[in-house]
Amino acid sequence: MTHLLTSRSGLTASLMLGVLLTCCAGRSNPLATSTGPASPAIAAPDAADPWYQAVGEANQAAQLAATATTAAQWHQVMGAWSRAIALIQDLPTDDPRQVFSQRKAQEYQQNLSLAQQQAAQQGLPRAFPALGSDVLDEQVSLYRAYVATQGPPDVLIVGSSRSLQGVDPQVLQQALAVEGHPDLRVYNFSVNGATAQVVSFLTRQLLAPDLHPRLVIWAEGSRAFNSGRFDRTFAEILASPGYAAVRDGAVVSLQSREKSPAPPAAIEADEPESNAAAPAETAVAEHGTIPPSPINAQGFLAVNDQFNPAVYYRSFPRVRGVYDNAYRPFRLEGVQTASFEALTQFLRGQNIPLVFVNLPLSNDYLDGVRLGYERQFQRFLQDRANQGTLTLVDLLEEWRWQSHLFADPSHVNRYGAREVARLIAADPRIPWPSAAPQTPAPATDAAPSEPDAAPGTNPVSPSDPAPELGS
Repeated sequence: MTHLLTSRSGLTASLMLGVLLTCCAGRSNPLATSTGPASPAIAAPDAADPWYQAVGEANQAAQLAATATTAAQWHQVMGAWSRAIALIQDLPTDDPRQVFSQRKAQEYQQNLSLAQQQAAQQGLPRAFPALGSDVLDEQVSLYRAYVATQGPPDVLIVGSSRSLQGVDPQVLQQALAVEGHPDLRVYNFSVNGATAQVVSFLTRQLLAPDLHPRLVIWAEGSRAFNSGRFDRTFAEILASPGYAAVRDGAVVSLQSREKSPAPPAAIEADEPESNAAAPAETAVAEHGTIPPSPINAQGFLAVNDQFNPAVYYRSFPRVRGVYDNAYRPFRLEGVQTASFEALTQFLRGQNIPLVFVNLPLSNDYLDGVRLGYERQFQRFLQDRANQGTLTLVDLLEEWRWQSHLFADPSHVNRYGAREVARLIAADPRIPWPSAAPQTPAPATDAAPSEPDAAPGTNPVSPSDPAPELGS
């Protein structure tokens, strides 16, 4: 990619040169013939002619590029080049300028690509104050933009990095169409290190009702529910400017003046009453930029790596379950379960079904100690499924000996993510929404009975073991 990038001066010079050539060529009338001194050599521009409109947009793009310094400004450049391309392609096929115009359209496309690279280098604008994680900030900005463009998704995937790279939303859409559920929109709003506390916070407290989906797929594993484990991701959220904004009533919304209907009890419990403030307007302006990442427009991170134990352990240590800090100590009762219960209660109040997908793990990961903990988690999930709290899709041992579908011992790769999506789509127990849009249920006034961070509970404890990266 780097060989395509140019300096500002080089890029601007190339854009201006292209426009100058276009303008010079555009001023001559290809239909005019010289019949004598009285015949004009140049015809007056026609304001309705797509050719001259395209030249104007190209000129505007070059002028904007000369001073662009931010991602938003480079997006304006991209818009002008896109309009120029669309206009020049509107020329009739029998227009004598057609061949030349198509060549110019190719040049415009190259300039558009350069502008896209410049925008990417500046980073993605934040749609909300920083929340302690670049991946979370990026997902918030991408998801809000997705909803503004496509509308709220029918299916929202949530979870940690195992879900971020473990369920391909585009493949799920395609597979659902094959299974008789066409035109369903799917977005993957997963975040590295997301525990039950994090997922509950995002779903219940951060996203306004106009961003709510019609069905939630929580693709995860036991580590996100271990209350004996130090929750670093949620601790970073608690210390962030974004969490302070949420405490004051701000939510992520398409509305410029959206306010939280009622401050959740979980947030009120974290600070003394004297620090409470009136609900604040939603922050939708830019709050700096986020470094670019490979996450695609539907929130999915495709990972090509294929797990080969013979090669993998030359670079990474083999950690046995008895020494795995993700399980030591392992406790399913506590703040994570309280957050899970709060989330399920909230989703029931919104009439949003919950599907829990217990993601696959490799045989190299599932040694005797870890498998014992995973069996406890399976029983935990099955009990909730029997109570009607969720629909359970248990894929824990689906590909235990198929290493090629994993990127590492505990994360599937893009090929595994494709197969996970197909398995989910084919499961007849899942209550997929109909393609016809439905009016979302009104928000309930009652706050969940269990807080994400229980009073007196401090998720930050330096003496606790840190979680594995990307859990």
